[in-house]
Amino acid sequence: MNNSQYLDYMYKAWLKDQKSVSSSWDLYFKLIHTENSDSSKSNLIRVNSSPKLMTSNLERGQSNKPPEKPVRRKSDNQMQGDNQYIIDALDINATIRAYQARGHLIADTDPLGIQNPESAKLQGTANLPPTIVVRQHLKGMTEADMNREFPLASLTVIGGDKRSLPLREILIRLNKIYCGHLGLEYTYIHDLNVLDWLREKFEIPGAWELPADHRKWIWMNIMRAVNFENFLAKKYGTEKRFGLEGCESFISAMAECIETSALNGVETVVIGMAHRGRLNTLVNVCSKPMSQLFTQFNPIALEGLGSGDVKYHLGTYSEKLLERTKKKVLLAIMANSSHLEAIDPVVVGRVRAEQVEKGDSKEGKRSLAILVHGDAAFAGQGVVYETMHLTNLPEYTTGGVMHIVINNQIGFTTDPRYSRSSVHCTDVAHVVNAPIFHIHADDPDLVTYCSKIAGEYRATFHNDVVLDIVGYRRQGHNEMDEPMITQPLMYKRIKAHPSVLSIYSNKLLKEGVITEAFIKEETEKYISHCEEEFRKAQTISSMQMNDWHDVPWTEFFSNQSPKQMVPPTGIDLTTIKTICNAISTPPKDIEAHVQVLRAMDRRAKFMASRQFDWAMGECLAFLSLLKEGHHVRLSGQDVERGTFAQRIHIIHDQSRDKVYKNILHDVFPRQALYTVTNSSLSEYGVCGFELGYSAYNHNTLTIWEAQFGDFANTCQVILDCLLCSGQAKWGRQVGLVLLLPHGMEAQGPEHSSARLERFLQLCDDECTHVPRTEPGASAGETVEQIMTRQLFEINWIVCNPSTPANLFHLLRRQILMPFRKPLILMTPKSLLRHPMAISNFEEVGPGTTFRHVLPDPFVKFGNVKKVLLCTGKVYYDLIIERQERQLEDKIAIIRIEQLCPFPYHLLATEIARFPGAKIMWLQEEHKNQGAYYYVRDRIALTLGIPLEDVKYGGRLASAAPATGSKIIHKSEYDSMMAMAMSLD
Repeated sequence: MNNSQYLDYMYKAWLKDQKSVSSSWDLYFKLIHTENSDSSKSNLIRVNSSPKLMTSNLERGQSNKPPEKPVRRKSDNQMQGDNQYIIDALDINATIRAYQARGHLIADTDPLGIQNPESAKLQGTANLPPTIVVRQHLKGMTEADMNREFPLASLTVIGGDKRSLPLREILIRLNKIYCGHLGLEYTYIHDLNVLDWLREKFEIPGAWELPADHRKWIWMNIMRAVNFENFLAKKYGTEKRFGLEGCESFISAMAECIETSALNGVETVVIGMAHRGRLNTLVNVCSKPMSQLFTQFNPIALEGLGSGDVKYHLGTYSEKLLERTKKKVLLAIMANSSHLEAIDPVVVGRVRAEQVEKGDSKEGKRSLAILVHGDAAFAGQGVVYETMHLTNLPEYTTGGVMHIVINNQIGFTTDPRYSRSSVHCTDVAHVVNAPIFHIHADDPDLVTYCSKIAGEYRATFHNDVVLDIVGYRRQGHNEMDEPMITQPLMYKRIKAHPSVLSIYSNKLLKEGVITEAFIKEETEKYISHCEEEFRKAQTISSMQMNDWHDVPWTEFFSNQSPKQMVPPTGIDLTTIKTICNAISTPPKDIEAHVQVLRAMDRRAKFMASRQFDWAMGECLAFLSLLKEGHHVRLSGQDVERGTFAQRIHIIHDQSRDKVYKNILHDVFPRQALYTVTNSSLSEYGVCGFELGYSAYNHNTLTIWEAQFGDFANTCQVILDCLLCSGQAKWGRQVGLVLLLPHGMEAQGPEHSSARLERFLQLCDDECTHVPRTEPGASAGETVEQIMTRQLFEINWIVCNPSTPANLFHLLRRQILMPFRKPLILMTPKSLLRHPMAISNFEEVGPGTTFRHVLPDPFVKFGNVKKVLLCTGKVYYDLIIERQERQLEDKIAIIRIEQLCPFPYHLLATEIARFPGAKIMWLQEEHKNQGAYYYVRDRIALTLGIPLEDVKYGGRLASAAPATGSKIIHKSEYDSMMAMAMSLD
């Protein structure tokens, strides 16, 4: 039975018994039957005046209960005619559906007319688009059918209140909506309420129209954007600016997104973007004083410490009174490196942190993230996907991110045909059901209207939304480039193409919205302002780093000094016992796994002996900070349990789904929020998110843990370009902690090394003088003061602690320090349950602090021939080996717990106890890896000895971080121990 026969069968059955078909078919047959049998088309039935209700009910298979009409019996010929009419009507509605689903494929969104050149011919006509859109649905229709009225199914509201239209009008409206200057993607969205909502915003006639005053405001934004670029070209023609020319309507889009969002309750907007259009955005969206920006073009000094950065990477933070809504909004653009999309997760994390602090984390009504992308980067860089997949995760969501693509139709010099496999650059957004609006950049009215809808959509449905503004790039990749080398045909069209300001001005003049006098007055006023700011910039003799900060510069940051001492980090005995009791007592209302019960019993035994292991030391740090009012957030893969089942902060009920308890909650009255959350299987995105989270509030301890330390390899851009150099480039202080499990334990090359050497190589400490002995240094500082100064001046801290007590102190020091630095922690695997890796309560009691260098507690003084210097877990291997060989009187083993900044004075004091002894640095990593080449120079400087007198002990150089063979691992280990224990 073919479709026609099946339809005939259903229709005949319905004529006999209307209840024999589904409610939706019943409604449809009643509509068709009535319309086709009435002699006068002026008496068409109006089924349900609410198109939204009709859409919702039909798509859910429910009836809208139209008024009952008596059914007249018909002859076979009449029935055959009805049947054909139903088939035609179904084909028409299938065509409507086809436009909705595939119209974007041929939409006229390219101002240059390169893409879909035939699509412009569809505007204002009833021409059918190519088969790729409509398939064969209207193949049998003739010119005579164009004036026939057909019912509109519930999947469309193009008729407004009308439920039927002539076929000609149907096609004209569809061509305008779906094949015009807007390419609309939304039919893949699962939520029917969203589909209804979007159809009403775009399909109802007249929906796109904006009032005259709104369009004047749009013109003002376009005028400023275009004239700002022109002004920069005039004043700084030989400078790279990465201008916005060709996509200036982006400024109107940004302004509208912010205005609409503010109207819906948003108080803070944080923007992440690459270099394209950043200068224009800083000035014309965020109201950064032009004079501050212009100083970046002048050869003047930079105040304070740091390297600074190029002008198109820098950010800002300001409070702005919006022009249309008169709402006050805090606007921030976060500084970003040339790694384009790397800033995406950072911005989202920054916004999430603010929402959590303000109690707005469920819906995210008050803080908004706007991410601005390039078309090639949006499609090409995986961190976009990683960031998008955070959008609906409970502890990462921000209630929807607004994405805006500055689509130049080119990536540097690469044509889109060779830079992506997808139809659109934005196809990745389908994974989170984000609606996507592809918009002709030379249609500012439509760009602004879509931006308004995007703001309303995000406020209504709390999900991501994408604006793809399709324009072009008038200059090359930068203003010094010659684009004709690689895109000659495109740039011939660009040279002949008028600016969006010219196009829009002519349109508004023709429609009587503005006058020539208005254009002249407002343009002259803006250019005059630019000139005044330019003159002001010439009087500024130095740049201030805080002009470019992307967070409020609080009193905490303003009053920092290297003379401020790091206070003791220990806590009182009562607090220690309370914490240990809380984390070792199984909850009564949870059926815990037997392994969890064993772990808690182990903790209880430690507590009874006034001791604690690694996981307990971490809990002591966290809960003591929570007690003092500091929010703690721990994020990463499997962090709730811990990769090695050591942490167990979340206890899951073994019989009830989604029933669990966080044992660090409610330990102290009114304690701060503790968040521990397993992340998506992402390093780059999640590490960036936590960096952003740590950037918002300096009183929050934010931690990202890698499942294994070498997993940090995939977030190297975050580490290199944003974390280690963020303060030097942008003045951004963060206290983010990275926990990186590290150690050679026969687990193969990819689960061994956290690449300690990379982090040390990125440290910016000099190795020319022992601190405070350099020429001109002030005398009289204590060792504690010197160590504080080192911390103040370093870019980040790198430690490889070997005791739970030192872990405790390091985590607390992050918050108690009077400044903020990132902390890189090499954390153990086997030491988590090692019987010797235990600390006692006295080591974390009142007045105690982190110990940078740990002496040998087992050495016998008097005849020591050799001092082994080491860091981390290898210490325990060494003391066991030494004990077996009974060399406690010949070999001393000293641990360096903080590698950077290097503890020169403390190490010198410790080694002085062993005069005449040989010095060897012993590490378990290969010689070309680990800490050797970093510490060798510093040990020699500390002791005043030649480099060759600092002997190396450990594995030979290797391309791989570890072997995958247990036999080779054992051989390497034995060789390393032999080197360590040799007295030759």
